[in-house]
Amino acid sequence: DQFKPNTIESMFKRGGYLVLNEKAGKSSPLYPDKPYNVFENNLFLYERFETLSGRITYYVDDDLWIQQGANVPTAKEPIRPRRFPFVLMTPHARWSIHSTYKTSTLLLRLQRGKPYVMINPEIAKKKGIKDGDEVRVFNSLGEFYAMAKVYPSCPKDAIILEHGWEPFFYKGRKGHNEVVASPLNLLELSDGWGHLKFGGNWDGNQHAYETSVDVEKA
Repeated sequence: DQFKPNTIESMFKRGGYLVLNEKAGKSSPLYPDKPYNVFENNLFLYERFETLSGRITYYVDDDLWIQQGANVPTAKEPIRPRRFPFVLMTPHARWSIHSTYKTSTLLLRLQRGKPYVMINPEIAKKKGIKDGDEVRVFNSLGEFYAMAKVYPSCPKDAIILEHGWEPFFYKGRKGHNEVVASPLNLLELSDGWGHLKFGGNWDGNQHAYETSVDVEKA
């Protein structure tokens, strides 16, 4: 339903891509023989940005946003529960675009080919976890299993998991979403100010780093 009125036939006629909404593709012309360049319309063709001022803007002059201290980008304390020692961080994948190309045999050669979580070496040693071990990642919501990757750059209070793994990659088809509550950012329900127009299909950003977990050797 989210893709209506698009159909397989309309996508084929358009060249094989899907227009998600009326704003999609407006930051650059979609050429048949040239790459897509972000903000070409605005930076090179001198069209207005679709904001109140026509410029890039980050200030939100809305009573609720001001009340919550969110009218300008400001660092906030994490809201994650303290019952579990590690924050679950899910950066973008290196070897795919979200889950696209995740099963490419060429790209699978560049990584471990299965879901893995990065663990600080000191934490891994304390928990008796070695590189390549299967580990259980869990909290009060659920659990999932993955391979351990001992990773010196991982903070001692974090578990890092690159996103984009589909459920079929995991044991029992239970992936990282099993431990994530995904509370909605309620400011995104404050529709109706200026150029900010939110909707349930394409919006609803999660709070960053709101999930905490523990990890043990499986």
